[in-house]
Amino acid sequence: MTNSEKFLDLYNKIDAFLKKETEYDVYVTFSQKIKTSTNKVVKIYSDELISLGELRNAIVHNPKIGNKAIAEPHDSTVERIEELFNMVSDPKKVIPEFQFEVLGANEDDFINGILIEMKKKSFSQFPVFNEDGLVKELISTNTISRWLSSKMEERGTIIIDNVVVSDFLAEIEFKKNYKFISRATSIYEAYDLFLNQVNLNKRNLDVLFITHSGKINERLLGLITIEDIASLV
Repeated sequence: MTNSEKFLDLYNKIDAFLKKETEYDVYVTFSQKIKTSTNKVVKIYSDELISLGELRNAIVHNPKIGNKAIAEPHDSTVERIEELFNMVSDPKKVIPEFQFEVLGANEDDFINGILIEMKKKSFSQFPVFNEDGLVKELISTNTISRWLSSKMEERGTIIIDNVVVSDFLAEIEFKKNYKFISRATSIYEAYDLFLNQVNLNKRNLDVLFITHSGKINERLLGLITIEDIASLV
């Protein structure tokens, strides 16, 4: 197959997927499908997809010379439209991308142990579990800093003997600043949740907790921060 034939095949696959996903009428153009699609990947790459649609029109609507298309796409262009087709039709999911054992602490645990683990494993926040093992809150290094500041004596000394995790809960700046998502959530849908939070509340979500079906009473499979996911989308 020539590059133009490969390109048109992939273009038609994207077009067919969009048509099936939203059941567009046959007269709706590719560009209109892109602009009105609710598909998260399509929304992110809409300008690029529309440009590729214009290349398709140049290939199809111009006469061939020697039975060859006038507009013959580069190898990189064919590779890119194939990549976009894969992302649109089967986007990467948050699991297994962000699957790992989530380290947290119970309300009555002494803080010393979790602080040591935070330093050892270089993470900046951890969930607090209630007596049923469910997420009650999220404590970050900012929370810890505020607590330390509130406990500092005139000489600048701080005593943290017998301090438990629940002592830090009052210092959380934004309560319940997290959401739960299912393992089947795409990385693009997850990223969109972070963006929506910024647009609506003018601040980031702290984390997205991942469970099997996005319910709070399920075992944690992993978590995502905005820093984790931004580089992937």
